Amino acid sequence: MKLATIGLLSVAISACIFRTSAEAELPRTPPLGPPGQSARYVHQTETGLPGTTVKAYSVAWGAIEPTAQGDGQWLRLHATKTNGEEFRVWLLAASYPTRTLSDARKRIARFVVQHGAAAPREFHNRLSGEAVLPSLGGWRYLIPHSTEPSEDPHQAGGFPKQTRYLGHPYRLEAVDEADVAMAPPGLQRIELLPDVLVGVPSNARQKDETRRYDGSDYEMVRLTREDFREMADAGINCLKVDAGQLPWIEDLHVFYWGVGGKDVSYPECLYDSRYLGPALFLDEPAVSTRDHVIRPRLEKDAAFRKALTPQIAFDAFREYFRHAWQEGAPTVLLKGLAARPDVALGDVQFRQENLFSWETMVSTAAYQLSQDPAVPAAMVFEPPGRVGTLRTLPELNMTYGCQLAVDDPKNFIGILYGFLRGAARLTGKTWGTSIYGAVDRADAFWFLSHAYDLGATRFFFWDNAQLACVPYPECLALARNLQMRVENFPQRDLEKLRHAAEVVILLPPGYNLGHVQLGKGSLWGVGELNLERLNAKGVKYRDVMRNFFVEIERCLRLGVAFDLLWDLPGIQPAGYREIVRVREDGKVDVIEDGKSLTLDRARTPVRPSGAPPELSVTLSADQGKAPLAITARATVVETTAPVFYTLGTDRQGVYQNAMVAWELYGPDEEDHRFLQSAASKPRAARDGKRVDVVVEFKLDRPGHYRLRAATADLAGRSAVSWSPIVARE
Repeated sequence: MKLATIGLLSVAISACIFRTSAEAELPRTPPLGPPGQSARYVHQTETGLPGTTVKAYSVAWGAIEPTAQGDGQWLRLHATKTNGEEFRVWLLAASYPTRTLSDARKRIARFVVQHGAAAPREFHNRLSGEAVLPSLGGWRYLIPHSTEPSEDPHQAGGFPKQTRYLGHPYRLEAVDEADVAMAPPGLQRIELLPDVLVGVPSNARQKDETRRYDGSDYEMVRLTREDFREMADAGINCLKVDAGQLPWIEDLHVFYWGVGGKDVSYPECLYDSRYLGPALFLDEPAVSTRDHVIRPRLEKDAAFRKALTPQIAFDAFREYFRHAWQEGAPTVLLKGLAARPDVALGDVQFRQENLFSWETMVSTAAYQLSQDPAVPAAMVFEPPGRVGTLRTLPELNMTYGCQLAVDDPKNFIGILYGFLRGAARLTGKTWGTSIYGAVDRADAFWFLSHAYDLGATRFFFWDNAQLACVPYPECLALARNLQMRVENFPQRDLEKLRHAAEVVILLPPGYNLGHVQLGKGSLWGVGELNLERLNAKGVKYRDVMRNFFVEIERCLRLGVAFDLLWDLPGIQPAGYREIVRVREDGKVDVIEDGKSLTLDRARTPVRPSGAPPELSVTLSADQGKAPLAITARATVVETTAPVFYTLGTDRQGVYQNAMVAWELYGPDEEDHRFLQSAASKPRAARDGKRVDVVVEFKLDRPGHYRLRAATADLAGRSAVSWSPIVARE
């Protein structure tokens, strides 16, 4: 019986092998068309074409190869320009490329480009092996398509009689045979990391790289070929170059930008996956709104100072941003090309799609990323002048009455990244972060690696402009550290990371974290929107923001991942276990499992026991004739935990413990100022656990003022003291 069973099994296995072999020998259906077929097209205008216009091109079907998506087939596009220059493009595709880049990325397994007689180059992702396609925009113009309004004959493997390509009309001249077996010989593979862009905004470096803390500017010198190579070796793979520097990076596996429309080869630049465009980012549209729209009006319009609200600021921002993404940086490339006499764009019209918004006011992220499906592609946090865990967390605790432990950088950066990740999830886009010179250097390395772990795709360093500058050697060190993180943890599921948050906390549009005074609280960074003002519901801005931060504290203490978003009209976040809506009337809506609960205030989490620091304030005078000089003395007594609060480094680069934050409100509700600057040395005298801190100021106008002094310990416990002052006429 055993022999008979074995015999039957052998017959069955043989039959199976025979069938498998027979099936393998069956002809495979070409995804594109019969291998070896080629069609030649010529421009419908025979004379008078500008030099860069393609006068003729051919499309040919090549060999069939297996890909991760199934069978793919090689397509070769060979174009000849009026000036005699040629370029070729090879695609290994599962079907004829559609007009959308997102769909093309799913269907194209390999992407090869050859300019003239230069070696053909294949662009692929170093970590995943996937093809890296051009990201400038205008993908629909880069592959010929039929002019038929219905189904493109290319999709069925045929050759249409009329096509449009690169904005111009073409007609079929002939169908021939062509030898297009596979990728061309002599291929140079360019290994890129499109999801880990690391770079600086300049094509220069500091002549003297010594750190400066006095606010002076650095002298810059142009980057050399050796500098670019050193940067690439360190992991800086997104380089700004001018036309003269471009040849120096040809053999580097990097992206580049900065060369404009007048200097690039057209249309070859549109096929170069490394070329990111003449511009790379929208520069602080929210901060620019504040500085170039709101502040100038505040300076000359007293009524506007009183009338300003977060909603008015939001409306001004919406108009400024509309202009920025519709008419600003995303249009620079085509404007530069259109100005050239040797370029005829035809009907090519697109905005540069790979730009990101480099922005300090991260609360605007959801709005900025949601206004257009493509532009901008990402949001990158730009640190203001004074950011760091030990600087900002004490201010948040003193300002909003939350209790965030100061010894954990996640408690700080999680707030900023919460806005960015939330916006990326809402829109299906990406986000990133940057390091500036005034960022606490103890935080900088972890800020980058943590952002990478959370799914960030863009990492930049500012390399000029006084205290904002990160010296060249530090840029290299930060990039090398990030590169090690990428090498150790190369596989990231960006879609999964985008959806990591369980809770989303919604803030009314127009409310934000300020700007340079991040942590201190004035909305939009202007005193006219100080936290003691009342909103349209009769609630202080401070109370609205306190609810927001206490809900954040709750998530941090529970270890729950959270996103942060403006509560934009018509946009409803989905997929969260819990939605927390902070309202302008001081109430908080909590929506979970389809059930909604309205609370009178935010849910205060369980906090560790312990006493906050003691704080008392004495004044040299609490009334007098204006102008009135005041000396205020705060006495701080440390109790359960030490007190630490710093304004930033002094001129020697040392972080001094200021102990107390001083603010002055009045005489009118729109009047507000901070009484310390980052450069000022605190006047503090310690006697054991008691510290006396002194500040001096002058009241120039008559009226009623209120002095606010606050302090906080390292566990986040805070104490606040208010002192009324009257200045008489």
